[in-house]
Amino acid sequence: MFDHPTYPEVTEWFATLGVDEVSYSVCAIDLTNEPIEYWFYKRNQLRPESLKLNLCVPANGNWCVDLSRHDKLFNVQWRPNDDLRVESQQLRYRKLIKWPHLYRLMDFPLLVAQLEQCLDVRFVRHADVNTRLLEPEALVRNPNIRQWLAPCADTLGWDRRMQSE
Repeated sequence: MFDHPTYPEVTEWFATLGVDEVSYSVCAIDLTNEPIEYWFYKRNQLRPESLKLNLCVPANGNWCVDLSRHDKLFNVQWRPNDDLRVESQQLRYRKLIKWPHLYRLMDFPLLVAQLEQCLDVRFVRHADVNTRLLEPEALVRNPNIRQWLAPCADTLGWDRRMQSE
């Protein structure tokens, strides 16, 4: 384990999920309101309102959750220390929507249900796990990660394929 004094939350996240933290590693988790393959193989089947939610956890500690709409109508980011950023040309998305807060990295799975409620959408209950310098198959089979993602995902996959246990 590497100690990141400025980002102990990420070190705790790796430890709680039983993932060996590797310096310069990155773990990313994607959820979407469309079948995941639409984002990679069938982009012509995406609708303007198609959403992709991405959690990126680099070992250096500067995690970020990014919510983007296919038509680029808005982009929302959550970062450490309750740093919420909303980009949109429309006042509705910048000021009128009460975006949920994400105070802790461990609360990411709960954010999905909050987004479903505030945007009146439903995410597919599948999470796509991607990594750099870590074995994605091992992460998908990790019972701690499965339990952590249970509030928002029934299946996990990797390598841009819809695969599950």
